[in-house]
Amino acid sequence: MKLDFFKNEAGGDTFQAGHTIFVEGEMGFEMFVVLDGEVELQINGKVVETLGPGEPFGEMALIDQAPRVATAIAKTDCRLLSIPEKRFLFMVSAMPHFSLQIMRVMADRLRTMNARN
Repeated sequence: MKLDFFKNEAGGDTFQAGHTIFVEGEMGFEMFVVLDGEVELQINGKVVETLGPGEPFGEMALIDQAPRVATAIAKTDCRLLSIPEKRFLFMVSAMPHFSLQIMRVMADRLRTMNARN
């Protein structure tokens, strides 16, 4: 599920294909939105999802303040928008539509994981 809030974002950080963005088990203090390229999410070394432009990841660590549940690796050269925890919390409190989109992303991922099991 894509977030429409960032579709015209000009900034972002560039990562080369194969670069590890974050590692399962580490604490997370930011989430990301793919602006260009693709990112793979892996759990225990197994690819569980491939994300493209407009798709967020890493939000769970900001919501539950627990270690990351997946490793994120750039599948292709990509450009990512980093959203620090403070900005994320502001957006959740000030922008109900953003909060709803994040909930939909999480619900979609939960349904996908349940369907696989």
